[in-house]
Amino acid sequence: MPLPHSTPQDSPEARNAEAKVWMKRGIALLSADNPAALPEALDCFTHALAIRRELPYESSSFYRWLLTACWMNLGDVQTRLGTPSHLASAIQSFDEAIHHLQHLPLDEDPQYRSRLALGWMNRSLALRSQSTPDSWHQALLSLDHAQHVLETGVTTERPINNSMLATLLVNRAALLLEIAPPRMLESMQAAEEVLALCRPTEHHLLQAAEMGLKARHIFCRAVAMLLETPPVDTTRADDWIHQATDKVDEAMRLTAAWEKPGMPGQFHALRHELFRFGCSLLLAYQPHFMAEFLLDVLDPGQGSPLLAQDKALYQAGLEALSLAAEELRRRGPLDLGLQGMDRLITVLESLSHAAQRIKKRADQAWPG
Repeated sequence: MPLPHSTPQDSPEARNAEAKVWMKRGIALLSADNPAALPEALDCFTHALAIRRELPYESSSFYRWLLTACWMNLGDVQTRLGTPSHLASAIQSFDEAIHHLQHLPLDEDPQYRSRLALGWMNRSLALRSQSTPDSWHQALLSLDHAQHVLETGVTTERPINNSMLATLLVNRAALLLEIAPPRMLESMQAAEEVLALCRPTEHHLLQAAEMGLKARHIFCRAVAMLLETPPVDTTRADDWIHQATDKVDEAMRLTAAWEKPGMPGQFHALRHELFRFGCSLLLAYQPHFMAEFLLDVLDPGQGSPLLAQDKALYQAGLEALSLAAEELRRRGPLDLGLQGMDRLITVLESLSHAAQRIKKRADQAWPG
């Protein structure tokens, strides 16, 4: 006879407890961010799924909810494994998760709707990784479904999940640059929508800061592609350049605000890439603004928020100045004419002055 209040070994509760052990182990392996652990994580989620598929989910929203977690985690691992067969399996896993989530009472618990939107978003990532014209199209459609799920669940008591919407729009903006042919203007618009969501909170919420930086990075990539893809709309080029350099400047100030112990490593990478983009863009199209941009970013004497904290950024700035001077001298009178040469001399003088100030600041910050 079982003890009072004990759970029979073959009961749904006991079987689910066994599945939970497999799920926890799989999640721990997945969280380790070690590619070598992915096959074992896949095995854990497969075991959990086999158990939960036998539970009475048809009559229990609770067990169906747990089943969707198995399919979602399975799809996540398969996407990370990334082979063609794994990506195809990932899409099937997310399809299963979406199917079961759509059978839950979405308005009873906001978690149901959030996971359904996440299922569509994750499906989009797996399709995007397949990198075919059809998969890109299907990936965009999946993001449309995710956004519809988020927006249809909005009530006065339950406002839209801005964090999830921002993530969705960042994914859309990036995807629009990968499809053939890329849709740069739409990507820029999606990036602007992300910034509208993130700017109010990005100086004190880490996820908002990350999404805001990614959106600025994507916007700048889109501008670069527009300027490199003929025919260039010359009536709008100056405005695109102005918007892009503004976003680079915003990114420098935002990352400076997060310059503290424990600052995420991806912020450093995005900051450096955006900084180099700003230098390249100005050298190519507006060299007369380059010295001002570099001093704004790197010179504490001009109010730079970075306050001489990043030696690598200083080095990148000095390299950019050296490259700019070399490139501008190479252009010379044959490219610029006599009037252009007068302006070139002024620009070179401003770059030399900026180099001296930045080197002085660097020597003060890191003597020897």
